[in-house]
Amino acid sequence: MTIINHQKQDKACFHCGLEVPSEKSWGIDFDGCWRAMCCPGCEAVAKAIIDNGLSSFYQKRTAYSEQTDSIPSELEYYDNVQDESNSPSTEYIETTLIIEGITCSACVWLLERHVRQLTGVLSFSVNYATRRALLKTKKGAIRLSEVLAAIQSVGYRAFPYDSGKQFEVLQGERKDFLSRIGVAVFCGMQVMMITVGIYMAGQDIDADMLSFMKWVSAFLTLPVLLFSGMPFLRSAYRDLENKRPGMDVPVALGIGLGFAASLFNTFNGQGDTYYESVCMFVVFLLSARYVEFLTRWHAVNSSERMSQAIPLMAKKIVENEGVKQVSAKALQVGDVVQINPGEAVPADAVVLEGSSHVDESILTGENHPLHKKVGESLLGGSHNLDNTLIAQVVCVGEDSTLSTISRLIERGHSEKPAWVERADRYASVFVLLVILVTVGTAWGGFWQGNENWFSIALSVLVVTCPCALSLATPTAYTAAMSSLFDKGIIITKGTALEKLATIKQVVFDKTGTLTQGTMSIENCEVFKSSFEQQESVDIAIGLEQFSDHPIARAFKQQKPVVVHQVVAVEQKNGAGLSGEIKGIRYYLGSENYVREYSTLTAVKQSKGTQVYLANEERVLAVFEIHDDIRHGARNIVQWLKGRGKYVSLLSGDKEMPVTWLAKKVGIDDAMFNITPQGKLDEIDRLQVAGKQVVMVGDGINDAPVLAKADVSVSVSGASQLARSSSDILLMSDDMESLQQVFQLSAKMNGVIKQNMLWALVYNIGALPLAMAGYVEPWQAALGMSVSSLVVVLNSFRLRFTLPVTKVRDVTELSRG
Repeated sequence: MTIINHQKQDKACFHCGLEVPSEKSWGIDFDGCWRAMCCPGCEAVAKAIIDNGLSSFYQKRTAYSEQTDSIPSELEYYDNVQDESNSPSTEYIETTLIIEGITCSACVWLLERHVRQLTGVLSFSVNYATRRALLKTKKGAIRLSEVLAAIQSVGYRAFPYDSGKQFEVLQGERKDFLSRIGVAVFCGMQVMMITVGIYMAGQDIDADMLSFMKWVSAFLTLPVLLFSGMPFLRSAYRDLENKRPGMDVPVALGIGLGFAASLFNTFNGQGDTYYESVCMFVVFLLSARYVEFLTRWHAVNSSERMSQAIPLMAKKIVENEGVKQVSAKALQVGDVVQINPGEAVPADAVVLEGSSHVDESILTGENHPLHKKVGESLLGGSHNLDNTLIAQVVCVGEDSTLSTISRLIERGHSEKPAWVERADRYASVFVLLVILVTVGTAWGGFWQGNENWFSIALSVLVVTCPCALSLATPTAYTAAMSSLFDKGIIITKGTALEKLATIKQVVFDKTGTLTQGTMSIENCEVFKSSFEQQESVDIAIGLEQFSDHPIARAFKQQKPVVVHQVVAVEQKNGAGLSGEIKGIRYYLGSENYVREYSTLTAVKQSKGTQVYLANEERVLAVFEIHDDIRHGARNIVQWLKGRGKYVSLLSGDKEMPVTWLAKKVGIDDAMFNITPQGKLDEIDRLQVAGKQVVMVGDGINDAPVLAKADVSVSVSGASQLARSSSDILLMSDDMESLQQVFQLSAKMNGVIKQNMLWALVYNIGALPLAMAGYVEPWQAALGMSVSSLVVVLNSFRLRFTLPVTKVRDVTELSRG
């Protein structure tokens, strides 16, 4: 302990006495002066002390506070982990944390409020269902260990997310639940047997024997209270210490007061005892929470399968050294790997040699293996089934498909509807009302001389505990998102599911959305006599190497005879691009794009997409690009229209291919020659007219439109930017998976309403019965626990109910 030196107080932390870093500005205003702090942990603790009216602590103390509790040395290890796992090019750091000790929505609100106040924290959101938190901090402004210490200071424990650690925590939590339930059931059964014996004996039992039996019951109830019920007592103490009473406060009061009153009456040899009620309350509540834990277990397992898909080792082909076993995390872009049958693909890659069937079900939910050949992409985490493949790594680390999807899943779990956040905020107010009603009931019964006033008050306290209410929404969201994940559908924003069922306007993009996105060049027409067809193809291939648009894939599949070096490349989103080859600037893109820079004469119309190649003098060639209609496209359009949805198509393509596709899939409202800005204007027009819009798209030029829509959906093969802008990600190539999202959205909203209605009816309906003395404490314990169990099991149904009717794809019958 350090004795205060007033002469060095300007340089020493006001709370703990350590040196204040010169470049930091942590501190508080106290007694009209600025008091500097060495870290946000000290700042948070000092602020809490003063805000709670305990400022005299600083005036009367004789020594600085110990700082070891603010930032324990073992937490500093995580600073290095955070530095290693984040890109040096970003201005902020995102970290996923696992948090232990959360018991209700009030815990979530307290944690979010506490951490968001720290200097350098940009955002912090906690997922109640999975017990994970998404932390976003400004680089260099705050250390991870300081955030972990701040969380620890309010009674919780946090550490960076690790799949192995997560599994270890879940296993420990499961064993803890089972051991506590086991003790409660064993001791509770003995207490119940004694209680039944006393009840059956009635007035015939000897007074000494009755006293003995009650003391035995007290002895058997003690481990139930102090071991099985300890999580409730510990959580309630922490909530009261933080002045944010949560759901465990009335629970702890119920079992604590019930046992204390029973012990008092046993000691005096008169009055009722409630040992069986205490035991039943703990058993039933632990059982309900264990079922809730199982829903979390399933939710975490769904996402964990993805994080564990990447193998630990990879077979890297090294020149002059052959095949070497290396860590999959050590792979770099450009490395060549060998993937044998039965092995997992270690990173996103492109096939260089061989062909094989690959299972991508862990990412797409698609049960049928896909055939991969030279030039086609492999997703990291997918499984090679048949033959050996040689592939080149194209993406690693945070930019990989798996990492991107994992981040989007975490974002989806962390987001909550605004009304749920308000409910979290006022959960403590609800708990206080429960306690006030209980106190009022006890006082009224005592004042009226009711002999059973304590029993009635205890029943009121237990029966009004809003545990079921706090579980109504998060359990439904978690179950729905986990169910969709198993089908290859990623929800990146939880609020999107809530909105989707009520939206009537659905807008589709054309290329890569309603079409397969597997482009091919069907024809090339050259307009300049001295210009060879192959030469035009080679120039187009050189230009398209700089584009990620689906149309560019048609050119990238071709092998050039002459490889051109393209410089000074300029792109116009959704229209085309230009570049210089040997001093001549070429333009490649849509008809409208080419007209801006060159003279374009009328050409024949085609049901395929036309791409023009021109220089500054004239048009050189036109390519006709064909793309198959995506599987399930017509079925989903017909299904949406049958459910009263208004479906439209927006495309930058020409009139003929757009109207042809619209007719094939059954869309009546189709707009063509629409620029990216035009798409934005159309979405804005619909929203101004009071319509909420679902936008289904793919590609870089769709990203702003996806962000503008009320709910955005990206289809399989979407660009990285489109995925980041989307609320929902369809990983399967089958468009009918969109039907599953709409159906489960409606079902989830129905389940939430059922949960809320049940919880409110139970709490409000049982309250007058309990106040009138018609509900015994053990009945109140049973009712409260069963209400929570009903809510959890009702939500859990969402994992197994996806009412999708698969029909033959009529698109296959109408192509041509």
